[in-house]
Formats: sequence, C-alpha cells, structure tokens
Amino acid sequence: MDANLLERLSAKNSMRLLAGMLLCFSTAAACADPLSLKDAQAIALRQNPGLGALTQKIVELKHQAVSVAQLPDPHLSLGAENLPLNSFSMNHQQMSMLSVGLSQTFPSFGKLGLEGRQTRVEAAAATDTLQGQSAELVLLLRRAWLQALYSNKAIMTVRHQEQLQAESVQAALALYRSARGSEANVLRAQLARDDLANDISKLQAERTRYLAQIAQILNLSQPPSIQNRWPHLPSPKTLRTAETRLLGQPLLRSAQAQSRAAQIGVQVAQRSYWPNVTVSAAYGQDFHPGSPNWLSVGVNLSLPIFPEDRQAQNVDAARAKALQAQYRYDDQHLVLIQRLRSTFARYTALKKEWTRTDEHLLPKAQQAFSATLAAYTSGQAHMDAVLRTQNAVLRYALTRLQYRRDLALSVAELDFLTTQGRTTS
Repeated sequence: MDANLLERLSAKNSMRLLAGMLLCFSTAAACADPLSLKDAQAIALRQNPGLGALTQKIVELKHQAVSVAQLPDPHLSLGAENLPLNSFSMNHQQMSMLSVGLSQTFPSFGKLGLEGRQTRVEAAAATDTLQGQSAELVLLLRRAWLQALYSNKAIMTVRHQEQLQAESVQAALALYRSARGSEANVLRAQLARDDLANDISKLQAERTRYLAQIAQILNLSQPPSIQNRWPHLPSPKTLRTAETRLLGQPLLRSAQAQSRAAQIGVQVAQRSYWPNVTVSAAYGQDFHPGSPNWLSVGVNLSLPIFPEDRQAQNVDAARAKALQAQYRYDDQHLVLIQRLRSTFARYTALKKEWTRTDEHLLPKAQQAFSATLAAYTSGQAHMDAVLRTQNAVLRYALTRLQYRRDLALSVAELDFLTTQGRTTS
C-alpha cells in the first residue's frame, strides 16, 4: 500500500514538473516574440509616470469641484457674558449669562455654483490634456519605431546589394581568368562590394539608437526586439475631413476648455461686488433669580466700499487671464491647422513618389543592372557601367524605403492631429 502511494505521489510530481517546464518554455517563447507596435503603445500608456501624475490631477480637480461648491462650515460660539469682576458669580447680577451661538456665512449669490462649474471645466481640460499627451507619447513612440524599422530594412537591402556586387565580382573574375578582363576590374568590383560593410555599420548604429529610444519610452531596461514589418496606420481620407476632425483634437479641446474656465473666472470675480452675508443666532442662560433667558439674532454684511482698489482690479485681472487663454487657443489652432496642411501635402507627395519608385524606377534599375552585367560578361560593356547600374539599384532601393518610412511618419503625424482622444495602432 505504501509503495502504491509513493508511485502515485511520484506520478503527480512528475506531471507537475512537466507542466511547470511547459509553462516556463511557453513563457520564454512568449517573451522572445518580437514586440508589436500595438503592444508597445499599450505599455507606453500604462507605464508612463507623467500620464499617471496627470491622471491624479484629474482626480484632484473632480474632488475640488465638489468641495468648492459647498457652503463654508458654520461657526459655533461659546461664551460667558457680563461677569462681575469682583466675584465672577453668575447669579449675583442680572445679565450675567452663559451663551451659545451659531453663525453661517453665505458667499455672494451664485459664487459657489460658478466656482464649482469652473473647477469642473478645469477637470475636463485636464482630461483632454491627458488624452492629448497620450497621443503625443504614441506619436513619439511611432517615430522611433518607424526609424528603427527603416534601419533594419535598409540593412537587409544593403545585404541584398552585396549579393549583386558578388555577381559583378564573379563576372570580373571569369573574364580575368579567361584573359578577356583586367585585374583592375576585379579589384574595383571587390572594393565596391566591401565598401557596403561601412553602410551596414552606420545603419546598425542608427538602429541601436532608435531601439534605445523605444526602450526609454517604454521604461525598459533593455532595447526590445520589434516586429520587422510596417505597421498598419489609419490614413486620412481627404484634407477637408482632416480639418474637420482637427477641431476635436484633445490638446485643442483642452485649450478651449481652459478658455471657458477663465471666462467663468471673470463671472466669479464679478460676484465680489456683491456682499457676503452672515446670519447668526445665540441663546443666553441668565442665572440671576427672576431674570429671563435671552435670544440674539443678527445679520452681518461685508461692504465692498473701495471697489476700484480691490474688486475692480480682480475683475480686470480675470478678464486679462481670459483673453490670454483665448489667444493661446487661437494660436494653437493656427499652429495645428498649418501643421496639418503641410503634413497632408507632404503625405500626398510622398505617396506618389513611393508608388513611382516602387512600380517604375526600381524595377527599371534592376533590369538595367541585369542587362549591363550580361553585356559586360559578353565583352560589350565596361566595368564602370556595371558599377553605375549597381549603385543605381541600391540608391532606388534605399529611396523606396525612405519614401515608405516618411509616408508612414506622415500618416502617424496626421493620425495624431486628427485623433479624438483614442489612440490607434
């Protein structure tokens, strides 16, 4: 019986060990998977400390919006009145009493409601600012991502070019061995091939730099491995549609909300011309035999008797602040609309240039290289022509990648300018 129990325990432990190993392997495989842009955006938005601080600022303003709209706390007063100094007795003289009172101050009419409304608008502005800064963070990540992706694809392109250069070297060697070519042509072909290593080193350094930027944005200790494919980004339909959506851009909405909050601040300042009202009531207990108890009620008003030096100054300051906020909104709108139009024009031009290079220029350059290499092999062309067509293939291949990168950067910029507060991947 003990032996059977041991066998069952051993079997269970073996199954647990196997399950643990499978879990470890699957976790390691998942961690080894290249990072996608969508996942990277989620990490950036989740781990950025600046966005976390702004989120707490929104929470703070929402709580303040409730508290500032409340009446101030009432005042409770306790006292002894009309005590005789010779005995401090409460029952030897009339009017000696113990009193308890309660008073409540009412700010000028409508002021509390306006202050609560102003704080709620400020909270809405902070929410729009959070969405705008989130979109800016995503744009920053996309820029570094696309630059790193371009560097990686450019390295692959140059390495493919090395294969073309190797074909030229082999052709030059074949002619040299058959005594139909010179050693100089072989050396020139080898030099052109070996010089590509410098281009690869530069591109690798650029890729390392942009991967380090991505790691910094994502708050990672090591540069990540990213997917080697162009991400899908939503492209705009028309410039008119983009301009319409620009009005809902979170940073622009935030500036507009700040302008509204400042305008409400003018109304709050104007309420200072009205007096604050304090209502009070007190009850006095007279301990002298035969004396009645006492009740006191009263109303106190604040008197703004020098409005030119205080209230008027506050109102003028609030109006100046409101004008500042409106000017900031107008200026930001002009900056964003100009940025949108220039980016859209660049996007339209890049789209045409990329299509032309991808469909016509690069294929023709490749055909020219193949034809020139064949002509050189048959002795009908010189090595200079082969090297020129090789360089043309590399130039157009890298130009196509640059157009593709710049096109994606323009799309990312347009997506930022037309976002309504939700990031896309």
